Amino acid sequence: MGLEMTEKRPLRKAIFDKLKDFEPQKHYNATVKITKIEHSVVIKRVDAEPMKMAICLVGDETGCAKLLLKDAQVAFAKEGETLNLRNVQARMVKDRIRLEVNIWGKIEKGDKKIGEVAVKNNISEVEYEAVKEHQLLSLPHSTPFVPNIFVPFLI
Repeated sequence: MGLEMTEKRPLRKAIFDKLKDFEPQKHYNATVKITKIEHSVVIKRVDAEPMKMAICLVGDETGCAKLLLKDAQVAFAKEGETLNLRNVQARMVKDRIRLEVNIWGKIEKGDKKIGEVAVKNNISEVEYEAVKEHQLLSLPHSTPFVPNIFVPFLI
């Protein structure tokens, strides 16, 4: 016999984060405004099917970042449009943050109005470097696998 659920819990409201708080390799919910469409291309996949891709500069009042849209998501790429991004991943691409919504995430039109986008605080322009945790803490290497921690690259 398995456990039976007698009561259904109500769904929780999503908590939306600001772009200035985004860190690499984590998932967030955000409401952003598309300020510029940088690239829009159609490429062929390995199976010869066409795939649409667009890279947009999106932001809110606290910062901005690059967002990669694929296939059906490209329909949302209109300058000035406000989007709700659910479970967007801050991925590392060439040592910089790029936002992507994968199959577990969701993109929808947002109804919240975003005024001026803080283009000067572009988190996709900050270069990160992968550092092992023991290097960051100055501890001797004690385990065979230590995950990388991404820290801003300091000159």
